[in-house]
Amino acid sequence: MIPRPDDRGQLMLVGAVVMAASLLALVVVLNSTIYTQNTNPGSSLGEMNEVERQLEVVRTDVDRITDRLGQRDGYVDIHELNATLTVYGDRKAEQIVDRRPAHLDVTLNESASDLEREVLRQSNPSRAVLSRSNQSDWTLVENATSNESTPFEIVIEPRSPTPTTFIAEGEGGGNWRLNVSQGPSNTVSVNVTYDNGTTVSESVSGSATRLNVTGGAINGTQRFAFAPRLDAPYDLRVENGHRSDGAYHILVDEASDIDTGHFHTDPSDGQPYVSRELSTAVVDIEYVSDKVSAESHITVRIGGDSE
Repeated sequence: MIPRPDDRGQLMLVGAVVMAASLLALVVVLNSTIYTQNTNPGSSLGEMNEVERQLEVVRTDVDRITDRLGQRDGYVDIHELNATLTVYGDRKAEQIVDRRPAHLDVTLNESASDLEREVLRQSNPSRAVLSRSNQSDWTLVENATSNESTPFEIVIEPRSPTPTTFIAEGEGGGNWRLNVSQGPSNTVSVNVTYDNGTTVSESVSGSATRLNVTGGAINGTQRFAFAPRLDAPYDLRVENGHRSDGAYHILVDEASDIDTGHFHTDPSDGQPYVSRELSTAVVDIEYVSDKVSAESHITVRIGGDSE
């Protein structure tokens, strides 16, 4: 018997449905999560629901982690986030294994995340203003376009009447000097010498003071100008860094030259360090059990919501 045309259509439709059902038994996409079933579909449905619950917990936890790490200024150091996610992922995996035979992996996808900026940092206020190899006279950065949009801010506590000096050298020559020293009667002496020889002197009460070097502010109040007669870009150097303790950050642009002999490349290795900071982080999640495997990712805007 020769099938009629409408019978052929029904057979093709049935075949398509069977094929689709077969594929569905292998791979399912749900809420941007790719599930691969390791057993027959019926025995995997409960496990898929469990995976979705676990992924929702991870999404919430990653939001909280990035919010906490980004509280400083809305950015997160890539090494710091990586290390934190590794510890979190290991602990979360242990919790899951205690309940069922499954594995969870949470990792930062560095190539997909958005690297926003580089910042030279020393976060320990009790460390002297020394290079990573404890040099006292050293170069912070070369070829830097330092201004209010690329600030150099430091909370400094001088330990001697002999000053710690920060020097900016212009591309066309000349220099600008900022001296910070221990003053009489629990004060900090701040002295600026411009390229033309004129000076500005301030005495600040207390043992420490907050300076916006490139913004010209002392404890938030404008007191001096940064390198007004010098041509950018600048080289920034330190002399007698051992005579003062301080925590600082220097935002640098892409054209700046940083000597990694003076800065660690990972904050966990020591201080000072180069902080590579993200504005958006992409986190990959993998869940594997005997019933189902799942892959998902979270996109977190630092200071915003995850996707």
